[in-house]
Amino acid sequence: MSSSNKILFASSTKNLSLLRKFIEVKASDFGFDESTINQIILSVDEACTNIIKHAHKYNEKEIIEVEIQQETGQFKIIMKYKGKGFDPNDIHNPDMKDYFNKFKVGGLGVPIMKKFMNKIEYVHNNSEDNYLTLIKSLHS
Repeated sequence: MSSSNKILFASSTKNLSLLRKFIEVKASDFGFDESTINQIILSVDEACTNIIKHAHKYNEKEIIEVEIQQETGQFKIIMKYKGKGFDPNDIHNPDMKDYFNKFKVGGLGVPIMKKFMNKIEYVHNNSEDNYLTLIKSLHS
């Protein structure tokens, strides 16, 4: 396995298993327990699914770049992509009772990210580049 902290993949949900494995190895090396690793994987998976669905509209010619940065007890997952951006911090958590009454499926990616990660940062540079960063502290 390459020790690179970066992975690039075509914007398709069929590539998410590759991403999940990459995150699992990096988070494990960083020192997270299994439960926390699963929360991180789920959060990154949801974030990339949103990018594939909403920013890229399932266009597999688009690329998602995921980079891991590790600094002083913080594990950062930076997703760089082109296209329509969205800031998860702008999304309000749904009323769960209302949600289940309407038998909705999907749309819980952002609440999941907010629940499991310590911080979410979103930067939209110039017209094209979006950076979505999920941060998990080792001792939270």
